[in-house]
Amino acid sequence: MIPNHDPETKLPAYIQNVVDGKTTTNYGRGIPINDGSEPARTLIAEYRSKGPNELVNIPERSKSMNNFNLTPQQPANGFTVLELFCGGGLGAIGFKAAGYDIVKALDFDKNAVKAYRHNFGDHVEQADINAVDIDDIPNTDVIFGGPPCQDFSVAGKGAGADGVAQKRERVFIVGIRKDLGFMFEFPKPLEGDYQTRVLRDVIGELPEANNEGYGLRNDEKPYAHKIPDGGNWRNLPVEEQKAFMKGAYYSGGGQTTYLRRLSEDEPALTVTASIMAKATCHLHPIEPGKAPRRFTVRECLRIQSAPDTYVLPDDISLSAQYRIVGNGIASRVAWYIGCSLADQLRFKSKA
Repeated sequence: MIPNHDPETKLPAYIQNVVDGKTTTNYGRGIPINDGSEPARTLIAEYRSKGPNELVNIPERSKSMNNFNLTPQQPANGFTVLELFCGGGLGAIGFKAAGYDIVKALDFDKNAVKAYRHNFGDHVEQADINAVDIDDIPNTDVIFGGPPCQDFSVAGKGAGADGVAQKRERVFIVGIRKDLGFMFEFPKPLEGDYQTRVLRDVIGELPEANNEGYGLRNDEKPYAHKIPDGGNWRNLPVEEQKAFMKGAYYSGGGQTTYLRRLSEDEPALTVTASIMAKATCHLHPIEPGKAPRRFTVRECLRIQSAPDTYVLPDDISLSAQYRIVGNGIASRVAWYIGCSLADQLRFKSKA
C-alpha cells in the first residue's frame, strides 16, 4: 500500500452537496486535475476554516510500495542545523539527506508539526517564532527555513528545474558570515538534471487511480472530458466557452487555468489546495476510459520530489495534508542547496 494515495471512497455529505451544486458554500469552487504528462503547477496551500477534508475516490492498482527517491543520502557532514518555518519537513528531507544534523525545528502549524514529528522525531516544536526566547534557540552551524511563499509567489514558471517536475519560480537567500571569508555560489544541476523532469517521470508508475469524476463541479462536468492534454477551456467551441465562463468570457485577458488539463510530457503547473476553486481547475492527464480527476496527496508529494518514505499521518485531515505539501520546499532543491553549502563550508571557509 502506498500511503497518501488511497483517499476515502465516499465524500462527506456536505462536500458532496457542494460538488453536486446543492449548496452555495464558497468552500469548494473548482478542482485541480492533471493527466500526468506535464510538470505540475506550483504546489500552493490555501486553507479555509471548515474547508473540505475529503474529496476523491481513488482505489489502488496494486499494494506494492515504490522506492521513489530524488534525494540520495550523503555521508554526515558534521554541520548542525536550526530549522525555522519547518512546515511538515519537505525541506528537512533534502537537508538531512545532504548530511546535516537538524537539532531543532520550529513551526506554528500544529498539523505541520505533527507531520514533521511523525517523519523525523521529537526535535520539532510548535511555536510562534515571534514568541520564542532567543536564549532557547540552539547555537548551530546553519539556520535554514522556508516561510510560506504565498506573499511572494508568482505561480507557474521555472519549468522542471533541478530535477523537480514542477513549473515554479523559487527564491533562495543564502547569507554567509563575513568572517568565513567566502561568497556562496549556487549549485549547477547534475548532468542528468539538465533534462527537464516531467509528470510521467514522477507519478507515471504509481498505482492506477480509478476516479469517477470526484471533485468536478456541475458546471465543469459537461466540458472537462473535452479538454485535451495541455489544453484548457479555450479548446472548447466558442459557444461552449461562453456557456462555461459566463460573464467572465467577455472580460478579456489570458486566464488559462480554468479547466486546465496537464500533460505527462511537461512539468506540472501549480497544484493548489483551494480544493474546488473554478479558477484553478487543473485536470490530471487523460486516462483512457476514465473521468478527469485531481492529484492525490502522494502525487503532490512526488511532484515536490519527496520520497515515498515520507508519510503524512491519517489523523491529519486531507485539506491540511494538501496545505502541508503546498507550503513545502521541493525536497530535491533543498538537497542541492544543502550539498553545495556543505561543500563550500568545508573547502572555502577560513574559520
